[in-house]
Amino acid sequence: MSKPERYPYSVQQKVAWGDMDAFGHVNNVVYARYFETARASYFDDMGLWESPQKPMEGGPVLTHLEMDYRKQVRFPETIDISIKLESVKNRSFSVVCSMWNQAGECVLTGKAELLWFNFSTGKPAAIPDVYREQFFQLSYESE
Repeated sequence: MSKPERYPYSVQQKVAWGDMDAFGHVNNVVYARYFETARASYFDDMGLWESPQKPMEGGPVLTHLEMDYRKQVRFPETIDISIKLESVKNRSFSVVCSMWNQAGECVLTGKAELLWFNFSTGKPAAIPDVYREQFFQLSYESE
């Protein structure tokens, strides 16, 4: 495993009692939801949901998710989830994340690959220029 890093954009996630499994730590599938929530917050802050194209004819869909679990987390921890745009292509992009406990230890690293999808045609599509420009700007700012 490579050394984890904190990324420029972050959100705080409070662990709920119901996020734990029978062994008393956060269930592994819950981290996928935490990552999803952080991506949604990131997209919201960049204005993706406030598109002038409403109702949106296209948008990002998750195509691949990978996560490396590093440490257990238990209730009532608050996790800092940091993310950044890693790469942008014509029809897809990837977002990486790292999650940190209150002691400053990395508990998870992950990567999500997303495809721009046209909901009307049911097929992949090019990322609209307005978003591509914003994605490229964000990926360069975070380097």
